[in-house]
Amino acid sequence: MPNIDIPVRELIAWPLDDYTYRPKTSHVAIAQAKAALATRQPYRAAAALLQHETDANQAAFAVQASRADLLDEMQGLDWSLGIVDLTKLLAFQRRLSFHPNHRLQLEAFGAPKPIACDTTQSGRSFTITTTDPNLHLRIVGQQPQLHTGSPFFEVAEYRGRWFLRDGYHRAYAMLRAGITQSAAVIIRARSLAELGATQPWFFSEDVLFSSHPPHVTDFLDDALNIEYTRPPLIKTLHVTIEESYKLASSQAAQGEPS
Repeated sequence: MPNIDIPVRELIAWPLDDYTYRPKTSHVAIAQAKAALATRQPYRAAAALLQHETDANQAAFAVQASRADLLDEMQGLDWSLGIVDLTKLLAFQRRLSFHPNHRLQLEAFGAPKPIACDTTQSGRSFTITTTDPNLHLRIVGQQPQLHTGSPFFEVAEYRGRWFLRDGYHRAYAMLRAGITQSAAVIIRARSLAELGATQPWFFSEDVLFSSHPPHVTDFLDDALNIEYTRPPLIKTLHVTIEESYKLASSQAAQGEPS
């Protein structure tokens, strides 16, 4: 693949993670961003769900709610469909990377993303390489499948605050275009894991529930961001097949025949 540097936009007014590609000379911009954040009024919780608009779109939502891929994606979660105000959403993601070869999907209920990867085999081991950071191996039903991340625009309410769960690039593009409302899958999260904010490179729970949490709209504020480039990264998945045997349940109960 071409060695094209990837543009990155990062929120810097909050505690930073350890990120190799952030410029070492950004300390002045960081101090200025923190000073700008300090002038903001403390956060006041506000629901992002637009109930009137949601009620007016129930027929369209009924069609989407029956999609098999949506039902698989939301399995085990308390979810519904609705219209949300993007300006009311908090952000647990701190960086946006703009890969020039990745098509930006703006639909709230998009088609499944195509799988783009290379696979090599050595004996019983498989190595999967990809430039897609969202590609991962997961269990659907009882079958392992490669998955490219949710194609749905997802919002979650957790502990009384509303967060963008999935679709940060879509939200950024919409807000830049002046669009402040969107259809979304709405999850009533019961834990930080259901919210999805568990990766070490996301903002911590303390930051998200502070008096000055990061908003999705903050990605548009140049005073709170820095921009830089990083080299393209290759994600690698290693899969090894191992065989084992155990007694069938009836034999286990009766003992092995002599």
